[in-house]
Amino acid sequence: MRDLLARTAVAAVAAVVANVLVRALAKAVFDIPDAFEHMALRAVVLSTLAGVAAAAPVYALVVKVASDPDRTFTIVAAVALALSLLAPLGVALQDPPEYPGTDAAAVGTLMLMHAATAAIVVVCLTRRRTDGADRLSRAAR
Repeated sequence: MRDLLARTAVAAVAAVVANVLVRALAKAVFDIPDAFEHMALRAVVLSTLAGVAAAAPVYALVVKVASDPDRTFTIVAAVALALSLLAPLGVALQDPPEYPGTDAAAVGTLMLMHAATAAIVVVCLTRRRTDGADRLSRAAR
């Protein structure tokens, strides 16, 4: 359990750093206005932390019930990512846009941040430490 908490913390820090960097780059390159609420720094940090925090108990549950937890969690994370992309798409499809600054670059950046978070979570949570016996049993397969 402590190992999962440590990996979750690493995922949280890495995902927040990645998304803050993506946000800064996108705002500079695409001139995304500050009025676009979804790209506010606080929104990016809190949303990223919420996503990572939600993934940890899901991973813990998958470890208990799945015969191949890392593969199963990767599939669950891919489905969760696909579903999470509905939120930015919903923002993009509003006509007229509810949020000032809504354009393809802003929405694409949000989608990229969702994907980055998912990738970081999968990499961090599925990289469990294994003891020698586990490594030997994997090598025998």
